[in-house]
Amino acid sequence: MSGGNTSFRDSFTAWLTSRGVAHRSLPDLLDGFCRFLNANGFQIMRCNLATETVHPLMTSTRHVWFATMTDPGEINPAVVVDRRQYQIGEALIDEVFFNAGSEESPQYVASPFYQVAKHGELYETIGPVGCVQPFPVFNDLAVIGCTAYFGLRLNSFAGMLQKIGLASARPGGLSPKQIQDLRWSLSLVTLHVNTLLEFAIKNTLSRVYVGQDPGRRVCDGMVALGAVVSLDAAIWFSDLRGFTQISEGLTPEKLIESLNSYFEGVVGAIYEQGGEVLKYIGDAILAVFPLEKFGDCNQACAAALAAVDTSAARLDALNARRGGQGMPLMHHGVGLHFGTVKYGNIGSRERLDFTVIGREVNIASRIEGMCKELHQPVLASQAFANNSPLPMKSLGSYALKGVAGDVSLYSWTPMGR
Repeated sequence: MSGGNTSFRDSFTAWLTSRGVAHRSLPDLLDGFCRFLNANGFQIMRCNLATETVHPLMTSTRHVWFATMTDPGEINPAVVVDRRQYQIGEALIDEVFFNAGSEESPQYVASPFYQVAKHGELYETIGPVGCVQPFPVFNDLAVIGCTAYFGLRLNSFAGMLQKIGLASARPGGLSPKQIQDLRWSLSLVTLHVNTLLEFAIKNTLSRVYVGQDPGRRVCDGMVALGAVVSLDAAIWFSDLRGFTQISEGLTPEKLIESLNSYFEGVVGAIYEQGGEVLKYIGDAILAVFPLEKFGDCNQACAAALAAVDTSAARLDALNARRGGQGMPLMHHGVGLHFGTVKYGNIGSRERLDFTVIGREVNIASRIEGMCKELHQPVLASQAFANNSPLPMKSLGSYALKGVAGDVSLYSWTPMGR
């Protein structure tokens, strides 16, 4: 590119290739970039980076950097999935995760970002406090002394929309050379933005499709065929009752909707109590409450029982709605065990699955299978009952298919039943 401030570009290249690429998160990168700009006379007071993302709950993220600690302002809660703030030195970064509805919100349509997304670039002066402004947000920017706004749509190799807006307090606004240098520097910094986004998406997808702990291990490099780890945990195995009957007469769309409603209630209860789903097996759920997370066996088993209670209450609420709509009710059996889970990379070099194996998982599955035979909603092994802080009722010993020797079983009735 021609034009611009050569010394600025040399120093920016040096910063980006040394300190800039060392930043491991978008908040840190944004903070470093804005501090570099201000060290070179841009007087940035506020910087807003918005990016689309790949996530089952959200469509985009927004990071707003403020030069000093300030109130980041209100956002329509209907479009917010999550929000948190970071303080880095004297600066504040407001991180917001948006759902799909954010793109149609009046707040967004009235923002300069809406124009940046449509036209690719925007430069506007910001009038003094009290003047009529082209965008509502400029009233807030005027209060903190901003005089100009520059927005740019960034280049994303993944095809996701990314845009950035910088508000400067430089008297008279930004010069043509400064705008050129901003445009040029952003064409480079967006490369690292893409790297960080891809890193975040990789971790998100691995957690969503493989599970929290397995996903972390895969992203950390545990991808060798045959690599297996062991985990001491309370083990949960649940299975939906009468799935064939439930599916009768339902369209594929309604069937998927029913399954998702069931999983939402049960899996949500497991995660809220600190458990982790390792595997869906059709309509069955294999989950663990790891000892390393809870500190001792009693707490891990107590968390599993709390998840049983919560999921039972949610299934009752779900069935009340389904019954009112004339739809078949949904019930499940839960088998609980305590032991060592082994999981890792199973398959071939061309197609791996991070799956769970071992005797203890088989026992949990067989215990769940006895729920229907013994007419119990929840059954547990002696290993689980011995570690449970709550009393469980002994039902005697039973032979389980594929398990050597009889296994003592204990029942548990969810609260409210």
